[in-house]
Amino acid sequence: MIHALKAMGDYVQAKTESSFLSQVVENPNSNGKYNTVLVVLFNNDDDELKYQEIQMEEFTKNKLDKYAYVYGNPRGGDLTPTSKITKLDSTYSRIQRPLKKLVKKIEKQDDLNKEEQIIVDIYNLFQDEDLSDEIYQELEKISYDDNAVLTIGVKTNERIKYVGDFNKFTDSLLDKYEKGFYFKKSYNKAEKNSVGKNNKCYICSKEKEETYGYVGTFAFYTLDKPGFTTGGFNRGEAWKNYPVCSDCARTLDSGKKYLEENLSSRFSGINYFIIPKTIFESETETEEMFEILKDLEDKKKLSLKKDNKKSLSGSQDDLFQMMSEFKNYVNFNLMFYEEINSAFRILLYVEDVLPSYIQKIFAAKDEIDRNNLFTNLQGKDGPFKLSFTFNTISNFFYVNQRGKQDFTKSFLEITNSIFSEKSISYDLLINRFIDHIREKFVNNQSYWLDTLKALQILKFLNKLDLLNQKGEGEKFMPTVDSEYKKNIVNFLDTHHDVLNTNSKKLVFLEGVLAQKLLNIQGVERNGSQPFRARLNGLKLNEKIIKRLYTEIINKLEEYNKNYYKHLEELIADYILESNLSEISNNEISFYFVTGMNQANKFNFQKSEEE
Repeated sequence: MIHALKAMGDYVQAKTESSFLSQVVENPNSNGKYNTVLVVLFNNDDDELKYQEIQMEEFTKNKLDKYAYVYGNPRGGDLTPTSKITKLDSTYSRIQRPLKKLVKKIEKQDDLNKEEQIIVDIYNLFQDEDLSDEIYQELEKISYDDNAVLTIGVKTNERIKYVGDFNKFTDSLLDKYEKGFYFKKSYNKAEKNSVGKNNKCYICSKEKEETYGYVGTFAFYTLDKPGFTTGGFNRGEAWKNYPVCSDCARTLDSGKKYLEENLSSRFSGINYFIIPKTIFESETETEEMFEILKDLEDKKKLSLKKDNKKSLSGSQDDLFQMMSEFKNYVNFNLMFYEEINSAFRILLYVEDVLPSYIQKIFAAKDEIDRNNLFTNLQGKDGPFKLSFTFNTISNFFYVNQRGKQDFTKSFLEITNSIFSEKSISYDLLINRFIDHIREKFVNNQSYWLDTLKALQILKFLNKLDLLNQKGEGEKFMPTVDSEYKKNIVNFLDTHHDVLNTNSKKLVFLEGVLAQKLLNIQGVERNGSQPFRARLNGLKLNEKIIKRLYTEIINKLEEYNKNYYKHLEELIADYILESNLSEISNNEISFYFVTGMNQANKFNFQKSEEE
C-alpha cells in the first residue's frame, strides 16, 4: 500500500511537474459550488498602498496556487487571507485573522523588506474603520450565482499579486505542512518532536540527514498507545519505527491525494479505493505503473460518459468497469474503509483481483440482467428492468441504515468472498432473505421486488459457482398431460439453478396456488384477504405446507372458482416425490413466498380468472 502511494506520488510529480505548494493548498471549489472569486484589490503603483476595488473573477483551478486556500478552523480562521464565503460579515473578519497573526510576527523584526511592508500596510488599511466599512458595503452590493470565495490581491504595474505570490504567506504554509511530519502539539514536551539524524529512509532506502517519525499518510498508523514505539514508551522515538525523509513524506501525501481524487468511489454506502499492482517486478516497474495510471485516467473519463446500467456498485463513478478492461499484466487490491473523527479504519482489504475475474463477474451480471424474470417488469411509471448490483445484496444485509440492525460486517464478508472466489453460505443468505421479507409481509408492505432481488443474488452466485449448498436431489419428471402443465414444468426447468430439488419446487408451486386464492378473495371480498392469516406470518414448516394444500383447494371450491386443477395435480405429484425434511423451515418459507410473487407467470390459458 505505502509503496503504491509512493508510485502514485512520483507519477503526479512527473506528469504535472507541480510545485510543492500545489500539494499543500486546497481547492475551495471542490464541490463545484464556489465558482466566483471576489478579490479585495489594492494598488501599489506609486509605492503607496491604496484600496482600489472589488474585482470579481471566475474561479479556475489554474489559480489554486495563487489563491493559496487552506482551511484552518471555525474560530481561528483559515491559514491564509482566502476563505469561502458563508456569512459575508464573518468571512470578511475571517480573512483578516491570518493577516493579523503574520503582522505580529513581522513587526518583531528590526527591518522589513518590501513584501513584508506591503502585508503590514494591507492589515493597517483593514483597521481603518471608514475604509473597512466602504469595502464591506461594496462586497454587499455584488450579486453572484451559487457561492463565492473571498481573497486579497495587490496590483502593481498592471500585474496582480495574489496571496500565493507572497513568499511570506507560502513559506508559512509550507513550514506548517512540513512540521506535521515530525511535530505533535498534543504530545508532552519530551515527545513533541520526532526527528532521526543520519539514518536510512524506509521508503527510498537512502541515507538521509533527517528522517521524520510522525509521517502518517493514512491514520491507521498510530502512536497514541504506549508500547507502539520501538524502544519503549517515548513517542519521540517514532522515527525508529517508521523513518521517512522529507521528500518521501511529500511524495506519499501527493500519492494519497491522487488516490482520493482518481481511484476512489462509493460502494453500497462504503468508501473504497482501487490500488493497481504490476504482476512482475522488474527494472521498468515504475514506468509500467505510470502507464497503468495513465490508462486508468483515460478509461475513467470514458466511463463517466457511459450509462451506469453496467455498474456493479450502482454508482455513476463505478471503477470496476474500467478495471475489467485491462489485461492480466496488472491486478488490483481493493480497500474498503471509513473515516471517523479523522481516524482511518480499513474495513476490508482484498488483494490480487485480476481483470479477467472482474470480466467474469460482469458476464454473470449481464446474463442475470437479461433473464426474463427481471425484464419487462410493470411499475407505477411503466415497464422497467431490474439490474443486479452489490446494492442488491445490501438490500438484505443493511449497511449503516438508520433504525435497522447493522449487517455491514456480513455484507463485507460476502463482498470479500465474491472478489476472492470463495464459497458463500447458502443458509446465511436464505435466513436473511426470509427475515427481511417476513418483516414486510407482517407489516403489509410490498415485498415483490425483494423476492426478485433475492433470486437475482442466488442466480448470480450460482453463475460464479460460489454458492455453498447441498447437491441436487434426484430429478423427478411429473406427468405432463396438458399444455398448462407443460408450461409450468418448462418454467421450473428454466430456473433449475434455484429450484433445484423436488421439495423447493413443491413449496414454490404451492405458493403460486396460495396467491391465486388470495387474488380471488381480494376480488370477492372488496380487497380483504382473510386467508392471509393462515400463512402463519410466513413462518412455515412441513406440517403447515401439507395443511395449506387442502385448505387452499377447499377455499377455491367454496368460491366455485377452482381454475387450477392442473396445478394442483402437479403439486400432488411433487408431494409424493418430496422429502420436506431435507430443507429448512426458512427455505420452505422463502420458496413459498417466491412462488406467491411469481403467480402472474402462470396465466397460461383463457379462463374465467382472466
